[in-house]
Amino acid sequence: MLRAERPKAPAVHEAQRQTSPQVFEAIALMAAGVSSTRIQAAYQAPVLEAAEKLRGVGIQEFCELACGRQLPRFRRDATGWLEAAFSTTSLPGILSNVANKMLLDGYNYIEDAWRSVCKIASVNDFKEHSRYRMTGAFKFEQVGPDGELKHGKLDEQKYGQRADTHGIMFALTRQMIINDDMGAFTDIPRQIGMGAAESIADAVWTLWLSNPVQSDGKAFFSTDHKNYLDGADTILSVDGLTAAEVLFGGQVKPNGRPLGIPASVLLVPTALRVPADMLMKSPQLNELTTANKPKPSTNPHVGKYTVVSSVYLSNTSFTGASSKAWYLLADPNRLPAIEVAFLNGVDQPTVEKTDADFNTLGIQFRGYIDFGVREQDYRGAVRVKGEA
Repeated sequence: MLRAERPKAPAVHEAQRQTSPQVFEAIALMAAGVSSTRIQAAYQAPVLEAAEKLRGVGIQEFCELACGRQLPRFRRDATGWLEAAFSTTSLPGILSNVANKMLLDGYNYIEDAWRSVCKIASVNDFKEHSRYRMTGAFKFEQVGPDGELKHGKLDEQKYGQRADTHGIMFALTRQMIINDDMGAFTDIPRQIGMGAAESIADAVWTLWLSNPVQSDGKAFFSTDHKNYLDGADTILSVDGLTAAEVLFGGQVKPNGRPLGIPASVLLVPTALRVPADMLMKSPQLNELTTANKPKPSTNPHVGKYTVVSSVYLSNTSFTGASSKAWYLLADPNRLPAIEVAFLNGVDQPTVEKTDADFNTLGIQFRGYIDFGVREQDYRGAVRVKGEA
């Protein structure tokens, strides 16, 4: 009775703070300068509202909030701060997810025109793999009176492929923590993601432009393989494209029969992107011609091929680069001239948290990707020099 008669104390309302891992991921992405459109598409409204209230926090406060505990002051006890922060299950996972998102952001930022001209394949280990393409005749034969069907001939052409690991490590370092700059941590995995994409593009275009020698002792693009054109009349034009189309259509199987696979992709350097688009989109063209040699204005090639352009083709740091050379290719899924294979089909970098080295006062992550690049069937592409 006495307790019931005591005056009531005013109710205490404690604001509950949203502390889900998604909130901290959103905070880090905001600090990294990721567009609000992308962030809004990735997280629900309650998460975004909670993250907005904490926008601009530094690394130390971010880690303390993510851990849900008060950490030692880093300047006084750096080792104790790291041990306390990363002994929890939440913070390492949150930072790994943030690093992975930023790495993929950078990975998707770099030009990936190679995806349109390469076959994307998968291997399940790091051993040398063989690719086989059946080359025998499988044309149906007339069945004789005895009703017996003839066997098709299974000759093979063999091509190699092998994946290797490409990667790099990065860290949430002591300097980053003291500077308390969340943007510095998020920028590193983005740069590494860009580096991963560049490593694939460099491997593809280095091989493509180097014109590697094949097992028969001849260059991949050569007159011997009937997939190379040069001369003043090979500039990208109606006539030049017609000549390339005829050359491509003349490829044959080992038994001498027509290959029967049409060209599908027109690959050009950036300097030829506009002429290529015009050839594919303009029904009417007004090309220059010599005297007394009329040329029709209608465009016979409109809509025939998919135009793919790459800045790598004309970059002079690559051996064999040219701003005038162009290529005609088959659909890489039907007849690949070049193949990129990823281990177990994983075509994006992986981020993992690792234990820091003894001489690194911080926490480390590693990003890696497993892939291999190898030329395949020379009949799948024609190179046109585009100049005399």
